[in-house]
Amino acid sequence: MPPETQAPAAPARTNPLLRKVSRRVKLADRFANFTIRTCGVGIIAIVTLIFVFIGLEALPLFRGAQQQQVFEKPLPGLGTTQPTDVLALGVDEYETHAYFVDAATGSLRIVDLATHATSGEFPLPSLAGTRATVAYRTPARDRLFIGTADGRVVLARVLFVTDYAPDGRRTVTARASEVGVVTVAAGAAITRVHGRQNNNGDYILAAATADARVFTARVIEDEPPEEPRQIGGAFAGAVTALIIDHEATRLMVADEAPRLHQYYLEEDPEAPFRSYAMTARITALDWAIGDNALLLGFANGAVESWFGVREQPTDVLKPLRRIHVFKSLPATVTAIQPSARDKGFAVGAADGTVHLDFTTSERTLLEDRLAAGVRHFAYAPKLTALLTLDAAGSLRFTRVHNPHPEVSLRTLFGKVHYENYDEPSFTWQSTGGTDDFESKLSLVPLLVGTLKGAFYGLFFAIPIAVFAALYTSQFMSPALRRTVKPTVEIMAALPSVVIGFLAGLWLAPKLEEAMVGTLLALPIVPLLVLAGAAGWMMLPRSVRARVPEGWELFLAVPLVAVGAWLALQLGPWVEATLMAGDYKQWAYDVFGKQVEQRNSIVIGIALGFAVIPVIFTISEDAFSNVPATFRSASYALGASRWQTAWRVILPTASPGVFSAVMIGFGRAVGETMIVLMATGNTPILSLSPFNGMRTLSANIAVEIPEAPAGGTLYRVLFISALLLFALTFLCNTIAEVVRQRLRQKYQAV
Repeated sequence: MPPETQAPAAPARTNPLLRKVSRRVKLADRFANFTIRTCGVGIIAIVTLIFVFIGLEALPLFRGAQQQQVFEKPLPGLGTTQPTDVLALGVDEYETHAYFVDAATGSLRIVDLATHATSGEFPLPSLAGTRATVAYRTPARDRLFIGTADGRVVLARVLFVTDYAPDGRRTVTARASEVGVVTVAAGAAITRVHGRQNNNGDYILAAATADARVFTARVIEDEPPEEPRQIGGAFAGAVTALIIDHEATRLMVADEAPRLHQYYLEEDPEAPFRSYAMTARITALDWAIGDNALLLGFANGAVESWFGVREQPTDVLKPLRRIHVFKSLPATVTAIQPSARDKGFAVGAADGTVHLDFTTSERTLLEDRLAAGVRHFAYAPKLTALLTLDAAGSLRFTRVHNPHPEVSLRTLFGKVHYENYDEPSFTWQSTGGTDDFESKLSLVPLLVGTLKGAFYGLFFAIPIAVFAALYTSQFMSPALRRTVKPTVEIMAALPSVVIGFLAGLWLAPKLEEAMVGTLLALPIVPLLVLAGAAGWMMLPRSVRARVPEGWELFLAVPLVAVGAWLALQLGPWVEATLMAGDYKQWAYDVFGKQVEQRNSIVIGIALGFAVIPVIFTISEDAFSNVPATFRSASYALGASRWQTAWRVILPTASPGVFSAVMIGFGRAVGETMIVLMATGNTPILSLSPFNGMRTLSANIAVEIPEAPAGGTLYRVLFISALLLFALTFLCNTIAEVVRQRLRQKYQAV
């Protein structure tokens, strides 16, 4: 008989309400998962875009100059005037007119750059009956010094008058006139001439004659010229170049020896202060703006910059030293034209090669080539155009875009020898009072200041925050912990501007008065607390039992107060006994360091006060999250509470503690207002705790209101932001790697 067959069981009926709830939960989970992923990807994308934006804003700093040729045509009037008759070349501020000295006609001729035709001619009366032999045009103010064949120097000036029509159209009219004339050496042809107009309006000039004599003179407009003064010294052969500064105190003369002779005219005009042997003959010589740095071009194509540097700290007169060396030209240097607004200059060679260089950065920003050798330059006052005349009489007009010549990786991160400095240095000084100022944009002092401020802040914060968190989580009574932890966390909400205000205006003066006592407190207070703890452990157990467990903290408070009081009382005695009553002078005499009121110790206390809540909170959570079984196992093996905390709890929670420290480091690196108000905001490179600093973030806050959009300073601040970004990213990456390794070592957390 076949076995009985059982009917299939009826499928269980699912509650429709449960199916509906399950569907809703799944949809909510999917939506939450999608939202979290989208937000995560969005945050990564936003951070990446910020990084890209900052990088794109900084990138133009490292691009070279750009040029666009407007025209190249023969100089107007070459039918009667030969290229050799053109003695100087200039251009107006709006780049509408050019002018040149015409030796053939003894006049100043104006050229309209729009029509490329002569638009005016102004005869110079003193050139009638003689011939101009050489001329020099100043980079600014369009002043001309013209030497003649009969030993005179004619002074002239060109003025450009700008008028605006009611419809806004601009009209520029050129005018020229003779200012005066001085007889330098009657009957001796002038072969070299150089001059300046000083701030009083006086004309200062130096001239060399065909028989290798050198003279200087001063001309005051509308007054009889002073008697020229002959400069002493023997020159080997003809004078190949000479320059004089705007105050007539320094004169440089180059001869065919080849040598460069340096004169301090107020000291001894009869003999050079120093003479320097050159490797090649100097063929072009001029001052960079400010009349401090010499620009030298040589017969072998070399281009260099020299300026005075003290050999001894007491030197008043500075001997010259080669400071900057630029890319050489392939032929003899024939012309140097300094910029009228910055430390740049144009240099040309006999084969037609043209370079645009910048002294501070030692960059060759632009290279060009003419059909014939370069005779004259005119670098436009706004530095947006370059007018060049070659040996064949061809006039080339070129637009130049050169917005950031002073920046290079070397000027940002390397030592640079700046004018009036005795040695290369890392210096930040972005602005000055005049165009003569040389921008100093080294980010190294700011980077070191950022790390220095973070170091001193963490030096103060880490021991207090970590050990306070360890004590709070492992030793403090639960009732007291519920009060202490929220109180410390509330400290994080205190505005940093308030902390900086109190640190700069209250703490810094108080600390200046009690600096020695404050430093003595660093060893005295911990030693006194440790001594008190050792004495406490020596007391009978019955006595110690009277204090509730976890409330021992209050016994340490009087010890801290007594230690601080004792250190402050000993401070004046130590200062008077060991430091001759003045710790500032003692520090300067022993260590050569100035003690400033707002220094790194102030920032350490103030910044540490701001960082402590962050490190404390995260560290306390890490200690509290160590499984209780670890603690119990340690006690079962006979370890004391302190041994358990030090050898079990602390190593196990080390990944969290390390994360807390790195988050505190990020907070310290990015802090702005505290370091801005409490450090003196001085961008100096010093590791001394008695000096202030300027951080990258504070520098951005200080400089950004003064930085024109798109300018060099503006973009350098973006590099500062990029550096902060990279520094934070690098530290977080390293921190995560270390944290993961610690977690692998201590698998409990």
